[in-house]
Amino acid sequence: MTPVLKVASLRLPAEVAQWHAQREAIFDLLKELHPDVIAVQQVRQSPDTPNSACWLAARLQYSCDFITADPPSQPLRRGNALLSRDSVIDDGITLLHGADQSSAAGMQRLQRGSKTVNVYLVRIRPENDDAEARRHQTADLRAWIAATGDGYPSLVAGDFSASTEELVQQLPGFQPARKNPATRRSEAIPGAPSGHGMDVLYQVRRFADVAQQWLRLPPMEGASGEGRPLGLMVTIRLLGSTATDTADTP
Repeated sequence: MTPVLKVASLRLPAEVAQWHAQREAIFDLLKELHPDVIAVQQVRQSPDTPNSACWLAARLQYSCDFITADPPSQPLRRGNALLSRDSVIDDGITLLHGADQSSAAGMQRLQRGSKTVNVYLVRIRPENDDAEARRHQTADLRAWIAATGDGYPSLVAGDFSASTEELVQQLPGFQPARKNPATRRSEAIPGAPSGHGMDVLYQVRRFADVAQQWLRLPPMEGASGEGRPLGLMVTIRLLGSTATDTADTP
């Protein structure tokens, strides 16, 4: 049987008080769902504000890679984080450039049963939603995947301000798990005011049987309706291919 991979793409509470109030509920939810990979967007780290994603990873007994363009000497560092419960056999980080704007992208190569898979993490939301900056950053991502993929099946967990149509055009060979992103506020991915939003993109020739579910915290005690949305989890099956097969060209 070919392996199944569960990838959660989410955003943790930004406010310290809200994070402390909700982190146990977030831990319980992810422990129950047991994703193989957790991609966390917009993580902050400072001497006064510990890295919430890596705190979560330690509780779940996952590895944690903090992916940032900020130098270690900078007190407040912003970036994303990639958490994994599988063996990480390689990792990397690069900058995506565009119109004097840079964004850090990360990669982990995971051993999933007898299969090897690459997971890339990006945030392509340049300031002022600059289309030219998006184009440059996506081209840098495409070139980096081509240089580092080594023929293994690849996924991209990210947050994108591009439209779905633009995203598919600029990353040929990849398909969004959210083929028809919701437009209603009640169904929208949190923190994505424009464009495609948070999603997991997969190589269509290397993966199949895609399913997705929203990640929501339980409602607060005494509250009605649905709880706070965190993001989504994508469940996907790797097809029976190896690194010696013809790889998709990003």
